[in-house]
Amino acid sequence: MVSVVGDAGVGKTRLWKEFLELARERAVVGAGRCLPYGDGIIFWPIVEIVRVAAGMRETDKPAKAIRKIRRLVGDKAVVDRVAAAVGLRDAPFQVGELFWGIRRFLEILAAGKPLVVVFDDIQWAESTFLDLLGHLTANVQDGPILILCMARNALLEKQPAWG
Repeated sequence: MVSVVGDAGVGKTRLWKEFLELARERAVVGAGRCLPYGDGIIFWPIVEIVRVAAGMRETDKPAKAIRKIRRLVGDKAVVDRVAAAVGLRDAPFQVGELFWGIRRFLEILAAGKPLVVVFDDIQWAESTFLDLLGHLTANVQDGPILILCMARNALLEKQPAWG
């Protein structure tokens, strides 16, 4: 995991977008953004990554979207947990199980070639999402994954030991 922290307007977004353009030649890429407000936003960056990776459309009904995730990853346990994390299924999974499912989803995406994921605006991330990033950093085993976190300086006020 690499974190880029700086003031608004210094070019963090341009930096990661340029980096992803270069990375696309050698890696699978994905990006998601943390939102400053709203309901159901804890895993919003994962929602964005799953939608693009699985080829989901905003108009897809949950059953169709889940089928697309299943075609992509194949593992029912992973699909169930990812679907619950991104709001496609009401399932009583504990946070640790959701973390496991998201980690395995990313590892499966990285099985063919390296995976680069960008999480933008993590200064707005819920503490559970920051815990997910810690989980990914400590536990990814089955695939080359680079996690790039972009944040304003406010992240260091909320998480002084970050990075």
